[in-house]
Amino acid sequence: MNRSSGICILHWSRQIGKSHTLSAWAVDRLLSRPGRLVTVLSNSRANGGEFVQKCRDHTDKLGHILAKLNASVETAEMSPDLTYENMRMEVRIALPNDEGVSVTGRIIVLAANPRTARGFSGDLILDEFAFHENSAAIWEAAEPILSSNPDFQCRIASTGNGKHNMFYRLASGPGPDDGTLFKSASGFDVSRVTRTAAYKMGVKVWDPQSRKPITPDEARSRSLDKAAYDQNYECRFADENMTLLTHELISAAERSLITIDAQSWTAASIARMLRAGGELEVGNDIGRNRDLSMVTVIERLGHLRRVIAMLRMTNMRLPDQQKQLDVVCGMPKFRCYMGDMTGLGIGLVEYLQDKHGMSRIHGVNFATTEPITDRIAAEGRKHPTARVTEIMATNMLAVFEDKRIEIPAEQDLRDDLRKPEKVVSPGGRVSIAATRDEAGHADGFWSIALAIRAGDTHSGPFSYQAVPLKSRRDVPNRIPRQKGMLV
Repeated sequence: MNRSSGICILHWSRQIGKSHTLSAWAVDRLLSRPGRLVTVLSNSRANGGEFVQKCRDHTDKLGHILAKLNASVETAEMSPDLTYENMRMEVRIALPNDEGVSVTGRIIVLAANPRTARGFSGDLILDEFAFHENSAAIWEAAEPILSSNPDFQCRIASTGNGKHNMFYRLASGPGPDDGTLFKSASGFDVSRVTRTAAYKMGVKVWDPQSRKPITPDEARSRSLDKAAYDQNYECRFADENMTLLTHELISAAERSLITIDAQSWTAASIARMLRAGGELEVGNDIGRNRDLSMVTVIERLGHLRRVIAMLRMTNMRLPDQQKQLDVVCGMPKFRCYMGDMTGLGIGLVEYLQDKHGMSRIHGVNFATTEPITDRIAAEGRKHPTARVTEIMATNMLAVFEDKRIEIPAEQDLRDDLRKPEKVVSPGGRVSIAATRDEAGHADGFWSIALAIRAGDTHSGPFSYQAVPLKSRRDVPNRIPRQKGMLV
């Protein structure tokens, strides 16, 4: 019923009617403003279809009123295929305007991305906004359009999903939890409703096992993950429970007293790399202006990975970065390099491959996917692939949990390792998000993860050796065609 707030944010518990309320608001906008366009950005195809169905439920209940207005309602599935990225569903309501001419208003449900956010002109709904990928870019694209017309309004609804997304920035701040509007820390109108508040208003809570009614306090006491419960149902933004590397894991790995170098390798670091007894595995998170470049050198000693040198390079030209990497790749015990070739790093990786050989120099694009690992599969993941960043991060987490790594004890590195968080969408899609600040974008975390990946992926080039046969009598009858073997 709030028709005055230009932007209103619903920070509500799960399963208390966010989509129901948003769809009713969308229908109301079409009925009160014939010909209006309402664009809905949804985080999954299933949720998009559910939103359309809820809109239709509302229009069905208003059937007698719509009949008096000579209105017609229809829904349309206009997606060219079944992929989420190409989702396009519509609800159309044709109504006579003030001049008596029939005009059609539309509710369009699209996949949430910056491109679709730029394409609308009218009202905007961001459904489950905390789970939108690139939420900052979506908001950056949408905000100027909302500012262009005083009649355009925006409604945003979501449950929390950690602190590293635009929804947290828009909705965070102290305020009542009973739906009463208050101003967030960013100055936006927020309605916050916890499960406890909804329960007092009459919303039932059922035990998932016994199926008997229980109180919110009883539900929380039976929850296996209290922090996740608080975020999903009591509107608290999770922090520690989403962080990949805890303080305990980091502290347990801090043994080395080495100093992290700045801009160029020190004589002490070069000496350590020269006298290394184990093979050297190198990870390089590559940046130029916005992010740092970070190089981690790990000495492999059996199952132990010991960080013996690290280098931060700030605002350094790629040719100068190449010189520092040439020093490492020229070490007697150098085994393998893994670099981030997502953007500008591709040129640096190709240069190193030309100079030091493709068998020892590798790159990885952070935007790609790979088959899931056994560790991820053991969590119950059904999808056969995962983002390479998730695979790298979980592999790194396993090394820390197994206490198979030693790292420098430095506060800036410790803060860097704490930045990445595991974010899971309602549909089960996992991504790794990290805050960006003046100290970088988890550059130390990813350089260590890349160094670990360098050691895990490099096994040397394949070589083929033919097995000479004296006569066919030397070959068993069951394998008459065998002519060689891989060694």
